[in-house]
Amino acid sequence: MAESNNQNETAEKTWKRRGLFAAAWATVMGVVLRETSQPVQAAASLQFADTTTPVTNTSSAPTVIIASDTSYTSTGSVFTAQTIVSGAMAGLQGVCGLRGPAPIRCGVFGDTGEAASAGVYGNANSDTIGVVGRGESAGTGVLGQSLSGLPILGQVAPGSNANTIAIYGLNYSTYTGPTPGAGGFAIYGLCAKGHGLVGATATAGAAAVVGATNGVAGAYAAAFYGPVIVGGDLTVFGAKSAAVPHPDGTKCRLYCVESPESWFEDFGKAQLECGEADVLIDPDFAAVVNLDDYHVFLTSYGDYELTVSEQTPSGFRVRAKDTASTNRFSWRVVAKRRDIAGSRFERVTTPPEPMLPPVPNVWIGSASDRRV
Repeated sequence: MAESNNQNETAEKTWKRRGLFAAAWATVMGVVLRETSQPVQAAASLQFADTTTPVTNTSSAPTVIIASDTSYTSTGSVFTAQTIVSGAMAGLQGVCGLRGPAPIRCGVFGDTGEAASAGVYGNANSDTIGVVGRGESAGTGVLGQSLSGLPILGQVAPGSNANTIAIYGLNYSTYTGPTPGAGGFAIYGLCAKGHGLVGATATAGAAAVVGATNGVAGAYAAAFYGPVIVGGDLTVFGAKSAAVPHPDGTKCRLYCVESPESWFEDFGKAQLECGEADVLIDPDFAAVVNLDDYHVFLTSYGDYELTVSEQTPSGFRVRAKDTASTNRFSWRVVAKRRDIAGSRFERVTTPPEPMLPPVPNVWIGSASDRRV
């Protein structure tokens, strides 16, 4: 009997404590609801609900905390949050690990202090979009900033077996200016002190940077306006030419002279004395060619014959049939490059054109359509 009374007393104390807790919670919720600048009936009424009238805060801290594991079907916004008072930093703040308030005023703030986590995460299946950022007028749709990390990272997962793209830029501007390409750029890189755009590959036969015209007649796979450096072999499957200004104001195409082997050449003029002349090869030219065997071509300025009577790695001697001649002549020396073997008629395999992935099927809305 005594044991039964003890149980009843314990139960009564428990219910009293629960009653006190419920009363305290009701008081807190009453204070919370009164603190909103526009009173709301209850926090639960805002869970996953459409709102057209903003719910504001009277301080920088959130007034209403919404948490639910239920779903809500809506044709409009699931939940709308706005920062419309000076004290508020973020309309909607999501924090993974305590990191403090939002660093900038924003509509949505996501922060993370945990390893392998994300402040804001967007997931997409099929042709949907995980995260959409739109910049109207002079605004910026998406901005990534960092002092030491990667502001923006596009990654195709290591397990992927698709011919896809890590970062894709699409420009559908219809602006037409005085020059081709006046409609802007799909991807533009500007660096204060480093390189504007860098490409690298880890696969033999692949290219770090690929330019393609997609079959558009008159288009160029690449255009460079300024000095160009090639730190390796240059193979051209087509004509090599120079556009030279003409006196009539146009530019004329002049083609390069091609050779089946790798040759360098030098030119000069000399004068005979007593029918002979010694020509020394420029030391700078000698440093880059193989002078164990080279060609010498002579052109006389007059009616007399010239011959190469002696040839060494440092120069050659020219002799005229007339031993008293003092006429002038031109010479041309052709020698093979010292650093490159340049096999004669070396066979070259034409690389296949890159297989371009299809243009992604992305959501494209009108400028006035704000729904995503």
